[in-house]
Order: sequence, then C-alpha cells, then structure tokens
Amino acid sequence: MLLFARFKKVLISIAAVVVVLFCILATAPGHQLIVFFANKSVAGLNVELGKGRLLSGTPIELDYQSEQLSFSAQELTVSLHWFSCATICLDIAAQKLHARVNTTANPEPSEKELEQQDSMLQAPVHIGLNSFFVEEIDATINAQQVLLSQLQSSLSWREEHLTIDSLALSKGKLSLPEQPKQPAELITSIPAVELNVPTIPLDIVAKDLFVKKFEVVQGVQTTVLDNISVQTQVNSEKATWRVLASTMLNKAITHTDIQEITLNSQGSIVWSDIWQVQTSNTLEAARNQLTLNAVGPLSQLQVILTTTGGYESGFEGSFNLTQDNWPFQAKLEAQQLKFANWFHPPFEFLAVNQVELNAIGTLNNYAIQIGVEGTTAPDGPFAISSKLQGSLVGVSMTNTQLQWQDTLANLSAQLGWESGLSGNLDAQINKIPMSLLPADYENAQLGAKIAADLALNNDLWHANVGRLELNGQLFGKPLSAIAKLSINQDLQGKLSQLSLDYGASKVAMSGELGKQLSLNGQIKIEHTADLLLPADITMRGDITISGAHQTPKVALTTHVSDIKYESLLLKDALLDLTLDSALNWETNASLRAQNIQHAKLNVQDVDISLQGDLSKHALQITSEGDVEADIIAQGAWVGQQWRGQLSEARLGYLNNKIMLIEPAKMAASQANAQLDKQCWKFQGSRACISAKHDFSTNQGLADIEISQLLLKDVNPWLGDVATLQGLAKGALSLDWLSGQLNHADGQLHLQQVKVATTEGEQTHVLPIENLNTKLTSTRELASIDWQVNSSMLGRLKGLIEVPLTGQSQPKASLEIVHMSLEPLSAVLSKSLKQAIALSGDIIGQVTLAGDLRSPTINGQINVRDLALTSSISPVAIESSSLDIELNDRQAIVLGKLQAQQGGTLSLGGELSWDGMPTASITAKGDDFLISPQPNVEVSISPDLKLEYREKRASLTGSLQIPFGRIEVEEMPVGVVQVSEDQIIVDEKYRQQSRSPIAYDIDLDVTVGDDFRVKAFGLDSYIAGQLDVTKLPASPLLASGELSLQEGRYRAFGQDLLIKTGVIGFNGALDRPYLNVRAIRNPEVTANDVEAGVELAGSISAPRFSIYSQPAMDQSQALAYLLNGEPLGEGENSNSTILTQLLLSQGLNRSEGLVSKTGEKLGFKDVSLGARGSGESTKVEVSGYLTPNVQVSYRVGVFDSLSEVAVRYRVFSKLYVEATSGLYDSIDLLYKFDWDPDSQ
Repeated sequence: MLLFARFKKVLISIAAVVVVLFCILATAPGHQLIVFFANKSVAGLNVELGKGRLLSGTPIELDYQSEQLSFSAQELTVSLHWFSCATICLDIAAQKLHARVNTTANPEPSEKELEQQDSMLQAPVHIGLNSFFVEEIDATINAQQVLLSQLQSSLSWREEHLTIDSLALSKGKLSLPEQPKQPAELITSIPAVELNVPTIPLDIVAKDLFVKKFEVVQGVQTTVLDNISVQTQVNSEKATWRVLASTMLNKAITHTDIQEITLNSQGSIVWSDIWQVQTSNTLEAARNQLTLNAVGPLSQLQVILTTTGGYESGFEGSFNLTQDNWPFQAKLEAQQLKFANWFHPPFEFLAVNQVELNAIGTLNNYAIQIGVEGTTAPDGPFAISSKLQGSLVGVSMTNTQLQWQDTLANLSAQLGWESGLSGNLDAQINKIPMSLLPADYENAQLGAKIAADLALNNDLWHANVGRLELNGQLFGKPLSAIAKLSINQDLQGKLSQLSLDYGASKVAMSGELGKQLSLNGQIKIEHTADLLLPADITMRGDITISGAHQTPKVALTTHVSDIKYESLLLKDALLDLTLDSALNWETNASLRAQNIQHAKLNVQDVDISLQGDLSKHALQITSEGDVEADIIAQGAWVGQQWRGQLSEARLGYLNNKIMLIEPAKMAASQANAQLDKQCWKFQGSRACISAKHDFSTNQGLADIEISQLLLKDVNPWLGDVATLQGLAKGALSLDWLSGQLNHADGQLHLQQVKVATTEGEQTHVLPIENLNTKLTSTRELASIDWQVNSSMLGRLKGLIEVPLTGQSQPKASLEIVHMSLEPLSAVLSKSLKQAIALSGDIIGQVTLAGDLRSPTINGQINVRDLALTSSISPVAIESSSLDIELNDRQAIVLGKLQAQQGGTLSLGGELSWDGMPTASITAKGDDFLISPQPNVEVSISPDLKLEYREKRASLTGSLQIPFGRIEVEEMPVGVVQVSEDQIIVDEKYRQQSRSPIAYDIDLDVTVGDDFRVKAFGLDSYIAGQLDVTKLPASPLLASGELSLQEGRYRAFGQDLLIKTGVIGFNGALDRPYLNVRAIRNPEVTANDVEAGVELAGSISAPRFSIYSQPAMDQSQALAYLLNGEPLGEGENSNSTILTQLLLSQGLNRSEGLVSKTGEKLGFKDVSLGARGSGESTKVEVSGYLTPNVQVSYRVGVFDSLSEVAVRYRVFSKLYVEATSGLYDSIDLLYKFDWDPDSQ
C-alpha cells in the first residue's frame, strides 16, 4: 500500500507537469507566458505576440538591442508544419526587417571555434523553408548598408546538403562608404599570391537566383545591375557558376555612347594548393564584344582576351601569380581600329591598321616593344615604333620614331619616381606638320629640337631647358627661335638666350633670373605684311626688366616709324613706358603720334598719357583733325576699390561735337562697379546714363534717359540715306542677374517726325505726327507696344513679344486702326509724273508667330471704298472692296471691283506659302470696262482661273468681250518686229529673256458684235471666237476666226465696203491668215461692175490684188476702183484716173488733221474721203453728232457744186437721208447682203 501510494503521488506529479507543459506549449496563454519569460530573461529583447500561438502564423513584433547587434522585425509571421515539405516545414513572412551589426569590437575566434568551422554542418532533421518573403530589409554592417525590397525564397537543408530552389529579389541597393584618399605609397615589389584552401561547411546548390535590379553606390559613383540570373554550386572541393545574363549601367560613364553592358559568365575553381581556374566571360556593349578566357593554375595562368565588332583585337598572355613580381609573357595584336569623328581635323578619319605589342619579364623588370601603323586620311599614313624598359619605379623609352606624311620625329625619354619625380626628354622633328595649323600655314617648313630635364621632390624642383630651337621658312621668310634657360623653385636661374628672328625683324632678351632680375632686350621690327602679321611695321625699341622678381621694374622705349594695316596708317609715334611695381605701381606712360589716317579720316597730334601710381593717377587724351578729342580723367585706389572721375570730355567727328555736361564719378572693385549719372550734350540733344553692378550677387542695373533728341542732329550720320526732322525723348531702365536680363522697361516718344528721302530729282516725305513705343521685359519675355499716328500711314498699333528663355518663338501683332489711301495719291503722282487719284480705307488685324524665317500669319485686312483713276491705269474703279483673310501660311482673297463707267469684277482665291508656294485665283466679271491705252476701250466679262503649283502657272476659263472701241491713228513704237534676217552692224544682238515662270494657257475668247476698230483706213465691227492655248517652252497658239462686219476700208481715196472679212487663226497668235475683200460702192460704179481690193494669206506675207466682177484687165479694174467708170479712149479719161489716184493719196495724208479738227468742234468719228466717180467725184467730210446721226459735207473736184447731207439710222440697216445742194432730196435707204452665188 505504501509503495502504491508513493507511485500514485509520482504519477500525479508527472501528470501535473505534463498538463502544465501542455498548457504552456499548446495554448495561446502558454505562448504568451513564454514570451513574457523571454522578455524578462534576455536583456534587450522585446517580443510582442498577437492573439494566437507561436509558430502558427500569429503576427510578431520583435526588437533586440545589444552593443554589437540591433535587430527588429515588423509583422513577422512564422508557421510550422510537420512532415509537409520536409520533416520540419516553415513558412516565414515579414513586412520589414531592420538590422545593424558592428563587428569592429568582435574578438578573434578561438582555436576551438576554428576547428568547429572546419567541420561539416549537418541538419539534425530534414528542414524545409517552403516560403520566405520579406517586403523590405534594411541591414547595416559597420558602415555598409544593404537595402532589399520584395525578397522571396524557398530552400531545404538535409544533412550537409543545402539546396536553394529559388531566390528572387525585386530591388536591392548596397551603399559603400567613400574611401578616403590616402597618400600614394611607392611600390617596389609585388608579392606572390598565396591562397589557402577555403573551408565550406555545407554543400550548397543554388538552382535559380534572380535579381531584377541591384545598385552599388560609393560616393558619386553608381553602378546598376539589371536582370541577373545565376546558377551556382559550392562545396568543399570546388565552386562552379553560371551567370546567364547581366546588364550593367554605370552612371559615371553615361557621357559616352556605351551605357549598357551585357555579361555572360561561366566557370569553375577547384580548391587545392594550386587553385585550378577555368572561366569564360563575355561582355557585349554597343554591338561590340569582349571575351575573356582564363585557364590553368595560378602558377601558369593562361589568359586570352579578344574583342570583336568595331574594334577587333587579341591578347594572349601567361602569368605566374605564385612568384614575386608575377613573371609574365604577353602579346597584343589589333587590326582595323577606326576612330572616325573622334578627333578634330586633320584626324577626323583616324584609322589604326595594325597594332603589335610584345612584353616579357616581371612587373619590376619588363621590356615592351610597340609597333603601330595606320592612316589619318586616304593619303596620310603614319607609323610609330618604340622600345620601353621599365620597372615599378621608372620607365625609359628609346628608339622611338614617329612618321606621318613628311614628318619624321625621333624621341627618347626617361621618367622615374623612386625619389621624387625626375625625367628628361630629347626630341628632334625634321619637319613640323603644318596641317595641324590653319590652311594658310601649309607651305611653311619648320623643324624643332628639344632637350630638357626636370626634377621634382616635394616642394623642391628644378627645370633646365638646354635646347629649344625652331628653324625654317614661314610665308617665304626665314624664321629662327632659340631659348636656353634654367630655373628652380626659388626662381633662381639664368636666361641664357631668348631670341626670335623673322625676316628682317629681330627680338632678343637675356639676363639673370632670381630674386633680383636683370634682363635686357632689343626690338627691331622691319616687317612687310604677310598672313602671319598682315601689316607693314617699322619700329625699334629697348626693354629692361630689373628689381626684385616679386616687384619688378619695367622700362620700354619704342619709336614707331610707321604702321600700315589695310586703310589704317600710323606715322611717327613714340611709346614711352616706365612701370615700377615696388613704388605702388608708379607708372609714367605716353603715346604720341603725329598722324593717324583711316580711309578719308585724318587725325593729327594724338597724345595719350597716363601718370601716377595706385593712390593717384590721371589719364589725358587729346587729338586734332577729323576726330577731335579732349578727355581728362582721374582715379585712385582706396583700399580694394578704384575711384575715378571723368572730369572733361569733348569729342568731335567731322565738326559734329559731343560734350560731357558736368564731371561724372565712377568706381570699381571686386565687389561692385558703379557709374554715376553721366550726361552728354550733342548739339541740341541731351542724354544721360548711369549704371552699377554687384559682382558678389552678379546683379546690376542701368538707366538711360534721353531728355531731348533733335532728329536733325542725326542727319550727318545718315549721309544720303535719309533726312530726319522732329523731336524725340525717352528712357530705358535695365536690371540683370547672372548675365540674364531680369527687367527692361523703357519708352520712346517721337513727335512731328518727317522722314525725307531723295530719288533722283524727286524728294519724298513721310510725315509721322506721333510714334510711341513702350518696352517691358522679364527674364522670360520682352514685349514692345507701339502706336503710330501719321497723316499718310494713318493710325497703326502693334505688339511684339520675344521670349528670352526656352524654345518659345517670338510673335507680333499689328492692328490697322485706320489707314487712308488718299494721301498716297500725291506721292504716286509725283513719282510717276502722272495724275493719279487714289482713295480708300484700310482696316485689319494681323498676328505673326513662330520662326522669323517662316512665321505663321493670321488675321484679316479689309479695304473699303477703293477708288483709282489715272491716265496710265488700264482701269478706273470706284466703290470697290478687297478682303484678305490670313490663316497660318495661307491667305484667302475676296475682292469686288466696280468700274467707273460700269461693270463689275469679282476676285476670289487662295494663296499658300507652306513649303512650295501655291495659288488659285478666280476672276468673274460682267461688262467690266478697261482702257489699256488711249483710244482703246474694252468691256470684258471674264470667267478665269489662275493657278500656280510646283513652279508652274496655268490660266484657264473663258473671256467674253461684248463691247470694244479701238482707234489707232499712228503706229505705236515697237509694234513692228525687226526682220529675223536683218543684221544691225556694231550693235550686239540681245535676245529677250524667257519668262522665269513656266506657264500654260487655255482660254475661250468670244468677241461680241459691238466691237469696233478704226485703224489706218479700216472702220469695222469685229466678232468671232478664239481658243487661245499655250504650253511651257512653246509660243502662244490660237485657233478660230474673227469676222469683219459692216466694215469700210479706206484705200486709193475711196471708201470701200468690206464684202468679205475674215481673220483666221490656226497657230501662233501673231501670225493669223487674212481673207478680206473690199469693194467700191456699187451705187457709184457704172455698168454694175464690182471693183475692189483683195487681201489674202499670212499676215507676215499677205497677197494684195485688185479684182473685178466680171473679170477684166487690171487697168480697167483700177479705173472702176478709182473712177467708177471704165477706162476711156481719150486723154481726159486718163487724166481723170490720174487725178483720182492723186486725190486718194492726198486724202489719206489729210484725213488725220480733219478728224482732229472735227472732234474739237464736237463731232465724233470725223473722216475725210472721196465720193462718186469720174467727173462727179466729190471730196466728203463726215462726222457723227450722235451715234445714230451722221452729217456730211461734199465738194465737187471737177465742178464747184457742194451739198450737205444728214443721215439718221433708224435700225441697224434702215436709214433716212436728207440732202441739200443743187437739188434737195429725202431718201429712204435699206442695206442688205445679197450673194449671187446662192441664186
């Protein structure tokens, strides 16, 4: 019983413990208890568990702080699953993990810890991480910070095998501290590489590692890695890897074209005492590829590097990294390396055809042989060869030779840095390539020799130029320059020789260098102008430099005999300068010139003097002649500021004088500069200016005031361009900052302005009663608002806006408030010497914007009440209008013209100048009367279309001419063409130039039945239709015919009736064919004979003949034509015919005089002719009182009888005629056409 009781107690105790452990481990309150004891027992630990159990996905807030570690986790969830993805399967997620580790205070690991590191790590059970996701990780290890975003992974650990199935990182950033600059240490030996076999406690396999973006930042340099995909395996025997693709962007090199580099790498390293390496790496950038392969142990590492693409090269080398100074043997070859447009001319087409480099030795004792061949242009080959011997403390270059074009240079040099920096150079160039200089120097031939050495050790240095020579020919003159000197850090040394000989000119200087200077030089210049110095100069002088080198004294005396440069000539000048910096920069300088000529200007006795020191100095300038000057200024340095005053200033140019009204002060220092108000007077005009600038803020302002400007004072400067009259005043205020204009405000007012220009014997005056402009400006925009009131131009106003920053374009607007054309009548009449009456009003608004060379134009212009009358104008219009609408680079034109004597003409169309100019204009009218020249009146009804596209114009449509009156009294000048076979001696034949614009014409021309022509005996109505066409490079063609109706033709003293009249066109417009038959009035022709003249054939060679019906001898036909009767047998009949022929010639000569006399008396269409036949022949004078009433007066030739007749036209062919003479009669006449052939 006692034993059972004890066993019962033990059993109850065990059960109680089990229950307690279950409650603690399996319930949420128990887990809260565990968290409580953990927070209390672990210093710096603070865990907050949400409602739930541990390892069941309950959110945990964790924070741990210690001296070496600071860690926190936000929204950490851990889920434990048994026998799922592994024996122990975990899911871990967190919103943010933050860790800060300081390892600088960690103690060295103990031997026991090192032994534990050498052993393999094994998992006690199969552990799997099914899902690991952290939104943000911020870890800082010492001064290195790592930021990771959206890290997710899954892995498993079984025994010693760790397998990472996947790891993905959206974004990462590694910030490294910027390395401080440390003083460079002299490296005299490179130790051998000794690497121990690393201990890898796990067999790690990473199947899929992917990083979308990772940045490495150190100082100002940022390297970006994109889209990294890695597979790797690491164990205790070797490591293998494969980087499928990696793109790197380095912001430090973004100024080059190479911004992306793609990397593919794979390889392995076998851990052993010799470290067996095998790797293959490829870099691709901008279609260029670099491949680096390395294979072998570190004691015999073979490296092969090749580049392909635009730059092809190959490198092979063998390196032993296990010995000191790394013995090596390497060879580099490259072909066809092109560097087009990398360099400035003449190297813009530089190409290296072959590069060969061989190197052998160690890093402390190596020999290199280099050979380079290439071209700088198709005809510019070059070659470089050199041998180098070097170590870690120096390098020497021997047998170096450069050949390029005609240049051969030999060079040897040494450079060492074991004890400071020392080196020497010895070079010889037999012909300096002048193509490196401007084209003007191509014919120069110069050679050079250089021998110099330099030693530098901390603050101590010494330089010795043993030889620096330049010899040869330059622009046809011998050139020799020699310099020999030595100097150290204390400026102690000697200038043995410094000379320059060029042609007959010579400059030389020599002396001692040191704390006390003693240099003497001579100047002798006898130079004729060449490309180097384009002036003729003759001068001599001496220069000395003495005193302490920190405060030297300079004395210069020069006599200039003459200097001639283009149209500038200076004669007999003396320059004397003494400058002593030890005496507060005491200066005594003077320049005196007897004569200075420039073009037509002649200035004498020029005297410029500067005397004083920094505390007080004065400048005086005087001159006489065409340019007169008398300027006196004083100044002084007060502290760090220069203060001065312009006391007097008088300037004159060709007797136009400008004068300073009162003394003006000015000041300048490193902090600011200031110009007090300075007022000048120019004849009757006055202007003032003041300004100041602050150099610390780089801000300044200026004010300009024009209190009075008489425009006539400007006329001497304008010459013959124009003459101005009027008054102007204005002001301008400027404010700028850092070289940019902040504000500019100003205004300019002009009153009663007259601009007069002279053209030949005529003077044109443009009056402008008021012109007001206002300028406002900011840093971004400047605008000018202006208004014009002119009795000739009218009232105009506008605005101009000019952007000062950015890419905006300027724009402008113009408003024509009112412009009258009437004042232009007097100007046009005076210019053309013809009376011109022009009137009309113009209003409109126009805006311009965009590029000044091709702006966009919008707006409209309207012309109303347009009227024009002039004897030289073919048209007289009144009450007309014209509207122009502008839209971008197009214009729409609408016009309506009203002729004074009736008729209208409507215009419409579009113009475009966007690219190639185009136009399309239509003209439609109704009985529009035009008068192209005196005695010519034509009424037209056009329906025309004018187009212009692709530099070709076309005119199409129809033209109706219902009415016309043409009277030609004499042949106009130039209407008769010179025969093609005519040769004019001593006169050069000049062919008329063709039209600059190709054009074609297709017109239908209709002439109505009220078109009357009076010319050289012809009086007829003309009607018909023509088709006028023209193609480019072809003459004007016409087809159709014009008929002569109701026509009369005055010939042989007879008023012939046109029976048949046809003018036909079938070819060139100026070469029609004629078919005209004019007969004598049958009423006064005996025997019913029809006699007349016939004109047929081409107008250039017409056939003229006398015919009769019935046919008869030409003499008989002529008798009927002149006398109306046959040729008689007696002498009287012959005398009558002869008298008739002479009478016809006399009438033809007198008809013009009679016509003009009749018109003065009020008659129209006055004509003089013969009437009747034989002994009944009469001389008749006839004219029209009205278009239907004709009055005639007839006088007999062979008798003294006379009669007066009045004819009234009732209809077109019905007349009533009353005659008073020997017999009085009234006749009723009817005119009809009868063709006997139709019977």
